[in-house]
Amino acid sequence: MNLLIPYVHLYDHPDPLFKEFSYGDEGKRARKLKKDLKKGDYVFFHTSMSGRKYITAYYVVEKVLDTAEAVKDRNIVAKYKNPHILAFLSGERTGEDDDVILFGDPITSKILERPLLFNKNLAKKLSLNIKFPKGKTETQSIGSATRSWRELTDKDIEILLEAIKSLEKEGISVETTLSTDEVTEIIEKDLENFIEKNPSLIGKSLSLERRQLDTPVGRIDLLLKDKKGNLIDIELKLNRIGRDAINQLRRYMKWVKDETKKDVTGVIICKGVMPAFKKEFKKL
Repeated sequence: MNLLIPYVHLYDHPDPLFKEFSYGDEGKRARKLKKDLKKGDYVFFHTSMSGRKYITAYYVVEKVLDTAEAVKDRNIVAKYKNPHILAFLSGERTGEDDDVILFGDPITSKILERPLLFNKNLAKKLSLNIKFPKGKTETQSIGSATRSWRELTDKDIEILLEAIKSLEKEGISVETTLSTDEVTEIIEKDLENFIEKNPSLIGKSLSLERRQLDTPVGRIDLLLKDKKGNLIDIELKLNRIGRDAINQLRRYMKWVKDETKKDVTGVIICKGVMPAFKKEFKKL
């Protein structure tokens, strides 16, 4: 069986944990993973970014283990930091819970450098039979139809892998006509990719903590960490900014500080400051 699984970015529960190709779940979903998945099956993950749906990664299944059994293996404990494993190690969860960990093959699984847009055109090629009624946007229709896990056929896997291959090979064609929103999304993602790979541009000895982090007060673009464990909230703005951008950053910083109990610095990367707000910004 192959699966299409939705997820959201949560600071205190980073799962799926893409950097180690692990994913944990519990209850009915855990039982399904253990019962139905076998080595070599595909699991695709999708989420919302900037008001659209994107496929961001896929795992080729290596194995699915009860978390209670996984934590008995010292090699697994040493290598994997999935929150389900950490919860068992801390005693927050016990062997009485239906809880499993899916491990992707680290060689054949993949995090997409440029996420694949999950739009109507792609959806129509798949066997998901998604309806697009009047009065609903593409994103709303796709979101409603894929809020729960969906099974993918082998043909669906071929289509998705080919779409990913084409995206990586061709990039954005000069003949492609893009909307303003699409151009903005592409540029923002490229900036995020660039900063993620070059955090030293922001400061010395920085590393990526989280990217596109969903919070109750909004979505943080990038969260970096210095060698002392302090956090830096990075917000990307393609145009000149005003008071709203500062207020937004302050909300994010307060939430991160309250959540982590760590010192937080805020950085806005932008084109400039609107003239009406320059004096105000100098007082910050």
